[in-house]
Amino acid sequence: MSPAEKRFQSGHVSSIAATHLLHDAYTSFFAPLLPLLSEKLGFTYALAGALSVVQRIPALFNPLFGIIADRVLIRSGIILCPVVAVVTMSLIGLAPSIIMLALLMLVSGITAAVYHVTAPVLMRRVSGDKIGRGMSFFMFGGELARTVGPLLVTAAVSWWGLEGIWRLIPVGLAASLLLFLNLRTIRKADLLHFSTPAKEPLLKSFRGMTPLFSTILPIMFFRGFSKSALALFLPSYMVDHGHPLKTAAAALALLELAGALGALGAGSLSDRIGRKKVLLGIMLISPALMYLFTLSGGIVLWLLLILMGLLFFASTPVFMAMIHDLNSDRPSLANGLFMTMNFAAGSAIAMIVGFAADHYGLAITYKITAVLGLFAIPSALRVKS
Repeated sequence: MSPAEKRFQSGHVSSIAATHLLHDAYTSFFAPLLPLLSEKLGFTYALAGALSVVQRIPALFNPLFGIIADRVLIRSGIILCPVVAVVTMSLIGLAPSIIMLALLMLVSGITAAVYHVTAPVLMRRVSGDKIGRGMSFFMFGGELARTVGPLLVTAAVSWWGLEGIWRLIPVGLAASLLLFLNLRTIRKADLLHFSTPAKEPLLKSFRGMTPLFSTILPIMFFRGFSKSALALFLPSYMVDHGHPLKTAAAALALLELAGALGALGAGSLSDRIGRKKVLLGIMLISPALMYLFTLSGGIVLWLLLILMGLLFFASTPVFMAMIHDLNSDRPSLANGLFMTMNFAAGSAIAMIVGFAADHYGLAITYKITAVLGLFAIPSALRVKS
C-alpha cells in the first residue's frame, strides 16, 4: 500500500458518512408517520408490518447488487440512492392508496439495498490503513439518522401536515448536491479499483469469504436477540413498567444516540487493539448489562440504557472492518453477503423475540435474550486478532 493509499482522507470519509446520515434519515420516516398513515389509508398494524417487510425485502438481493457494483463505478450511485430515497419517502404522505404507499416503500428499499452494499466499499478505499475508523464514521452516520429522521419528519408534519412533508424534498436534494460536489474530488485511483475487469472466479471468491462469515454469523445471531429486543420493544417494555409513552420514546432516542457514539468509537478502537479484543469485550459485558437492566429502575436504568447503547450497536463497524480486511477484489459482493445475513438473521430473530414476548412477557424475554448472548462468546474467541 502506497503512502497515498494509507492516508485517512477525513474530508471524503465525512462526506460518505453524511450521505449515510442523509439516506437513512429519510428512509426512517415510515415508523413515526405510521399512526397518521394508518388513519388516512385505513390499514392495520399487521399490514403496517408487511409494508415494513416490503421496504426491507430488496436486501435479499444484496449479493446480486454486490456482483454488479464490483464491475461499475459506484461514486454516482452513492449520491443517486439518497436522492431517490429523499424523493420517495417525502412523497409517502401524498400516497392515495396502500398500493402506492407500498410501491414508494419498495423503491426506497431498493435504493437502501444498493447504497448499503456500495457505500462501505468506497469508505474502505478512502480510509487508508484505518479501516475500522472509517467504518465507525460510516455507522455513526447511519445510527444518528435514526434519531434525526423522526425528529425532522415530525417537525415537518407539525408545520405542513402529513401531505405537506413533500416540502422536505428540496432540503434533501440540496444536501445531495453539496455532497456530490465533494465526492467528485475523490482520486481516480480509488475509483478505478472498482472497475478492474480481471477478477478471480466467483466461486473462488465465495470460498475465500466462507471462513469469516462462518465465524461472524453465530455472533450476529446470538447477539441479535438482545439487540432486537431493545430496538423493537424498548418503548413497550418501558410502558409495561409504568412509564408514560413520552418517557418510553425518550428512552429509545437515548439508546439510539448512545448507539451512534458506540459505533463511532468501536471501529477506531479495533484498529488500535485488534478486532478480536473489541468483540470479546462486547460479548462479555453486554449480557450482564441486559440482565441488570431487567432488575433496575430509576437513574440506574437510564445509565444502563446508555451503556447498552454504547455496546449493543458497536459490533457492526467491527464486522464491516473485518470484511474489508479480507482485501477481496469483490468487496461489494462481500458487503452484500454481510447485509443479507444481517437482514435474514434480524428478521428471524425479531419474530422469535415477539413470539416469546407474547407468551412470557417482555421482562422474562429480556432475561432470556441476555442468556442467549453468552452463546456468541465461543465464536468471538475464533476471530483472528
